[in-house]
Amino acid sequence: MISLISVLACSADRSSLQGMNYSADELRAMGMRIGNNVMVHKTVEFFNPASIVLGSNVRIDCFCVITARARVIMGNNVHLAAGVMIFGNEGVEIGNFCNLSSRVTIYTASDDYVEGHLTNPTIPERFKKVMRGPVVLGDHALVGCSSIILPDVTLARGVSVGALSLITKNVAEFSIVVGSPSRVIGQRSSELLARLEEEYLKQCPTDQNA
Repeated sequence: MISLISVLACSADRSSLQGMNYSADELRAMGMRIGNNVMVHKTVEFFNPASIVLGSNVRIDCFCVITARARVIMGNNVHLAAGVMIFGNEGVEIGNFCNLSSRVTIYTASDDYVEGHLTNPTIPERFKKVMRGPVVLGDHALVGCSSIILPDVTLARGVSVGALSLITKNVAEFSIVVGSPSRVIGQRSSELLARLEEEYLKQCPTDQNA
């Protein structure tokens, strides 16, 4: 049973953060679809927020940037730590129970300059060669500090990415990867993860629906 002291402490904590975070009404006024208990720091920058969907129990910390020319969708119980950058021009989907540590960057478009093409946004498309593709993070995907995810990549359910990693290709379920470029070094426990998720959803009455 949750003690009254714990409830009061939680309420006080949320109250102290209220002025630093957007209200639900402010986020909806931007055109976003959001669930319940969404905390987004007011330093977060959104580009085309009408294409952003946030589930319930989502927390986005200070100085994040989210660009959403195509849809950027986050599930429930998602945390973006300080300084996360999501360049979602080709679409990004982040599943439930995902965590992106500080300074993680997701790209859905990247210039290919190897053959000698021109680069950067000031150049018309006909002079460039750009790799494009959506990025998908399955449920329970974790991405460590300062890691980079390149376009057209899927991190399957339960993937864990170590800090300072470069992800250039799809990663299979429950794999633990590190390095630049990344390599598999182990596997997470799918059984424990499933059991803990089930226990959490039973014990926490918070509405999980966006």
